Amino acid sequence: MASSTLAEIKALIKTKLQDLKIGGIAVFGEVLDYAHGDYEHYPVAIITPIGGDGEVIDTHRIERTFRFTVKLYQEQSHVGKTPAEADTLMTAAADALLIAFDQDKDLGGEIEIVRVVDFDFDFKVAAGTFNFATFNINCVVIVPNYV
Repeated sequence: MASSTLAEIKALIKTKLQDLKIGGIAVFGEVLDYAHGDYEHYPVAIITPIGGDGEVIDTHRIERTFRFTVKLYQEQSHVGKTPAEADTLMTAAADALLIAFDQDKDLGGEIEIVRVVDFDFDFKVAAGTFNFATFNINCVVIVPNYV
């Protein structure tokens, strides 16, 4: 059965990110599907639904797009990762995320199509130093119209 709810699609994205590996090692130290700000293992991926829209196809179907952000965080500090190490880890995590969604366009046949539509990288010093990235992911599904 195809996934057509926010909860189901968020779970698919979370599983996809948790399963990512580079050289047999998990890409992310933590993958969360809720807002949180205290992390123990980096890099971290946070999945947040940000909205959606839809369009009636016919009397029985609606095409719906669920929009999510996936935010990546990587600490850098004197006792943690150096700036170069943090950059290398963030780049590897971002590449792994992009490749994973590029190579699984329908999340195992559960949705019509997933699109990583844009992404940004930044660096911030505030109660610690972090590299971070934000990926906007759209998931398109066809929903039976029961009205």
